[in-house]
Amino acid sequence: MIDKGFKGVWLIVKLNLLFVLFTLCGLVVFGIGAALQMTSDLFQESELDYRKVTFQKAWLSFKTNFLRSNGLFWLYNGVALLLGYNLYLSVQLTGIVWIIINFILIAATLFIFIAYQYVLVYTTNYDIPVSQLIKLSFISIFLSFGSFLKLIFGFVVIMIISWLMKGLFLFATVSLMIAWDNIATKQNRDFVDKRLTVDEE
Repeated sequence: MIDKGFKGVWLIVKLNLLFVLFTLCGLVVFGIGAALQMTSDLFQESELDYRKVTFQKAWLSFKTNFLRSNGLFWLYNGVALLLGYNLYLSVQLTGIVWIIINFILIAATLFIFIAYQYVLVYTTNYDIPVSQLIKLSFISIFLSFGSFLKLIFGFVVIMIISWLMKGLFLFATVSLMIAWDNIATKQNRDFVDKRLTVDEE
């Protein structure tokens, strides 16, 4: 148990350091999307074995996903930033109508954020066109409200712990979020796998 624990910790640290390295290689703006996808790819391929995570595999994933993953990252997060800016403006206004608008904007921002987490997971598992990937990511949000809440709760906990121990931002935060993506969405992914298998037959 102790041995598995140390191996798991080193896997998380290794993935996070690779994420930071490749994000910087892309000058952050042009690297973060591909680096996130690379981290998701390597986590799922590793099967919790840190020895399967290598620089060569990381570079291949980063290079292969560079354009598509950065495009998807800025599509989803650009919309989220736009919603966030509108939320910032609307909270300064008072009235029941603006309270309702605030609630809608918060919900929409959360939906966009969670949909992007599904994009990261599904890109690793399925070779499908971008339009189908986007549809699948939004459909998956409504497959299980429990999975939606688990994702939100997990990310909040990870961010609180990271804020209290800021060194985690360098060594663990992003890879922990990727790991939680895979844990919290497993039920939905299993459902999608079964449906795709039925459709293929």
